[in-house]
Amino acid sequence: MKQFAFMLGLALLLSSPAVATGVSAKPALKDQGAAVEFVTLNTHVLIQDGVIRLGDIFQGSGAFTDRVVAYGPRPGSRAVFDARWLRRVAVAFKMTWRPSSDAERVIVERESQVISRTEVENLLFERLVNDGADSTSRVILANSSFRLDLPVGEDYMLGVDQISFDPSTRRFSATLAWGNGKNERRRVTGKLEQMIEVPVLSKRMMGGDLIRQADLNWVEMPQARLARNAVTDASHLIGMAAKRTISAGKPISQNDVRRPKAISKGERVTMVLTTAAMRLTTKGTALEPGSVGDSIRISNSQTSTIVEGVITGPGQVRVSPAVNLAMR
Repeated sequence: MKQFAFMLGLALLLSSPAVATGVSAKPALKDQGAAVEFVTLNTHVLIQDGVIRLGDIFQGSGAFTDRVVAYGPRPGSRAVFDARWLRRVAVAFKMTWRPSSDAERVIVERESQVISRTEVENLLFERLVNDGADSTSRVILANSSFRLDLPVGEDYMLGVDQISFDPSTRRFSATLAWGNGKNERRRVTGKLEQMIEVPVLSKRMMGGDLIRQADLNWVEMPQARLARNAVTDASHLIGMAAKRTISAGKPISQNDVRRPKAISKGERVTMVLTTAAMRLTTKGTALEPGSVGDSIRISNSQTSTIVEGVITGPGQVRVSPAVNLAMR
């Protein structure tokens, strides 16, 4: 009768929510002996398979070390077992251990093989290209923080079980499968985006710094995410100056750069007037800064007359015949 009562109590213990349903931990107490002494608690447990054994939780569990007491968490996840549950397990296996307080607990973590977002995107890209998609595109998962945790200790082959693609929106929906492929599945969504290479700075530049070819790298990014005024031709950047601080590794917009200043405000400049019959030069003072090709105002040093000219180089301004009299 006592043996029956003990077995009934153990069955109730293992059917509680904290313990895996259907996992038997019925100890053969008659055959295995009495209580185990010097039992200590492992407060942090790392497992690899899908079940938790008595020996994972308690050191000194003796003959019952390999008895399964609960299902393990999913790969890459953790489970917490409180003092009440731990006490029930210790009593069921007639161990001398008791919790020192209600706050005592065990944290069980399960190891995993981490499959990164990039690996999954490459897998989906291969499948879409095999199905006829554009090979110059790139798969972008909708979940930017995506990662997949697979069980360790076995060779789980990850594959694409199903995939559907809408050419008009370039969006797809797919089902990943591994293991037996029945319960181990995960649905993902994303987009097949056209890629483009754009020049970016290899280091941060401050306003006024000149951009050289050696300062540029190339990165690939989705064309749809590129701003309309982004510079895609490196020749439009080389020799230009930064208007403001430009960060490294990011697309550069047309508003981020300007032609380098050839003349500063207040600078003494040479004004040149050229016709078919003559070439006249005189000195003046720039009233505003500018780059090659800009029109600026200059004060004639001899007459103090203000004229307008086009900057042709450092300290050089070309004026039109209409201002000939002003230069004399």
